[in-house]
Amino acid sequence: MSFASSNETDRKALLDFRNLITSPSHFLAINWTKNTSFCSWFGVTCSTRRQRVVALALPNLQLQGTISPSLANLSFLSVLNLGNNSLHGDIPYVLGHLPPLRVIDIPNNQLQGSIPTSLLQHQRVQKISLAFNKLGGEVCKGPWKVPKLSVLNLRNNSLTSIIPPPVGNATKLMNFSLSGNRINGNIPKEIGNMSQLASLVLHDNQLRGSIPTSLFNISSLVDMSLVLNSLSGSLLLDEGNIVSNLKYLSISKNQISGCIPSNICQLRELKGLSGNIVCLSKLEDFYIDENPITGTIPTSMGNISTLQNLFFGNNRLVGRIPPELGKLSNLRQLYFAQKIILLVKFQKLFSIFLSI
Repeated sequence: MSFASSNETDRKALLDFRNLITSPSHFLAINWTKNTSFCSWFGVTCSTRRQRVVALALPNLQLQGTISPSLANLSFLSVLNLGNNSLHGDIPYVLGHLPPLRVIDIPNNQLQGSIPTSLLQHQRVQKISLAFNKLGGEVCKGPWKVPKLSVLNLRNNSLTSIIPPPVGNATKLMNFSLSGNRINGNIPKEIGNMSQLASLVLHDNQLRGSIPTSLFNISSLVDMSLVLNSLSGSLLLDEGNIVSNLKYLSISKNQISGCIPSNICQLRELKGLSGNIVCLSKLEDFYIDENPITGTIPTSMGNISTLQNLFFGNNRLVGRIPPELGKLSNLRQLYFAQKIILLVKFQKLFSIFLSI
């Protein structure tokens, strides 16, 4: 009797969800019928032994409506994927109280309200993707207790306030994206506690202050994008050896000033950089546009044979353009001021550019 009762709870929870959802094709109304087992319904996965719902995956179906709080009655639910639909309304707070929940994947919808703190205090959740919605408010008002979280994608919402320092408690985080929001304040140095972080994407916000030196000592970090903020000060790295394996560092369109530290040359895996580096043999893209960087263009940049794109626009660089850049046979774009030079035969276009 207990087994039957549990199954009926799952059936009712799914029907409550269906009753709040519409779609142009009325897909769920047609497919989810009472005369068939809910384990055979489209998008529903059940456990073999108990016949309980463990996953609900309904992406790309043009679903409209709101998310029913009754989904929290699916007490074995591990995966919830409702991405690429037109759902609106709040994310039910009670979803964060589902102990088995591992994945909540609801990007590209029209969800509103704030992110439930229960999601960022979940002991077992591994992936939270809520990108491209209309979520607002603070990222998280309470402590972060997500010891297994590896992916947090909140990009392109309307989130405000600061990145809370307790974010550093998410030590298993590998991909962290808050780009395209209205986040302000400083980048917390506690992010340096994320020893498995591979991608940090914070561009297009209102961040200010300096870039914490702790970010350059995360050996797993490969990609860091801080473009389009109000970051200022010099780019400072800890003295001595740097353990970073960064391949892409983007800091253009900020207010970074001063000279680039010499020990940044230890970032030997770097392929893309918005900064001033001449000793990196794998560098392909070099962007320092729209920062008040000072100094001259080093002649030794002509020795980085892998360079393909050089962007120097809107800075405070002085001196002459080194003719050594003419040795860069792979160079495709050279950007000064507000113009882009496409390089086919570099020396020819270089002389034309100087005459403009």
